[in-house]
Amino acid sequence: MVVPTAKRTRKRRQSASPSIIRGIDHVLIHTQDLERVFARFRNEFGLPVVWPISDYGPLVSGGLRAGNMTIEIGRFVGLDLPGTRLYGIGFSPSEPTWDIVKKLADRDMLHTPPVTIHYEGLIEAKATLTFLRDLLDGSPNTLFWLGRRLGGDTRIGRALSTLSTWVAKTETGSQAFAKLLNDSMAFLCEYHVDRHPERLAELTADWQQTRQGGPYGITEVAAVDVHISTNLEAWKTLLDRPDLNAHSIHAFSMGPPLRFHAGKSNRLLGLEFSCVDLKSTARKLIDKRWAIATDRDRITIDPERMDGLTLRFSQASAPTG
Repeated sequence: MVVPTAKRTRKRRQSASPSIIRGIDHVLIHTQDLERVFARFRNEFGLPVVWPISDYGPLVSGGLRAGNMTIEIGRFVGLDLPGTRLYGIGFSPSEPTWDIVKKLADRDMLHTPPVTIHYEGLIEAKATLTFLRDLLDGSPNTLFWLGRRLGGDTRIGRALSTLSTWVAKTETGSQAFAKLLNDSMAFLCEYHVDRHPERLAELTADWQQTRQGGPYGITEVAAVDVHISTNLEAWKTLLDRPDLNAHSIHAFSMGPPLRFHAGKSNRLLGLEFSCVDLKSTARKLIDKRWAIATDRDRITIDPERMDGLTLRFSQASAPTG
């Protein structure tokens, strides 16, 4: 049995400090070549489908499960961003949305009025989204960024939320939403779908136990990498981490950790998958003639082979006990 030292235990507890968010629910990859990129993650990496490619108003997307996190691959209608990029990050709130927006206002953290979307399709989509500002460069260009003065659970906030929810149901609203989009987004996502957590757990269990994590033995997402330059204070506020710096790792009670890197901008950088046998994964990638870079701890796929995305593999930790 591996017993962590006292120093490691203290560090782990600090990085998993209480937060207004439970963890990373999903990341969004935006691409103009949706069907091909979705098929590549589905077939090449063997990730199971959470929902097939479906039309959800302003966004056409499909979802894939990577153990502890969902990877959504989509295309916003009317958003002409070229190529393929890691575009958005969705956090799971630790409490119901209106309780969380009170805390956002208390922290003077800029946020939009919550908007509830509901689309019927092959898989029902119903969730309340609250967009956050100052975490990533190129946030949506909405007029309704609320802070301490007008944010939180107020009459104005409730009225704007009701209006936004109504507008989101219309075709005109969907077109207007696309015009607000910029280079990235960070948001809170509270689902209102029966058995959503249970379904994800069942899907993950089947993938890991029956399919053995696909051809590369992926167990989960080991980390979501973020470049940080000027927005450190906003991340400190969101994560309740006054000690956070540009080289920190922040763990949550669910999903993968965030891993920060000093950079010239504030943007999502890449994903790292953990796998059962890193050496075996390296051999398989080499056999397929994928261009990779290796060091003792991880493998990095040449971004040019993955439409510009930065994807890494690392060795999964041995189970303790």
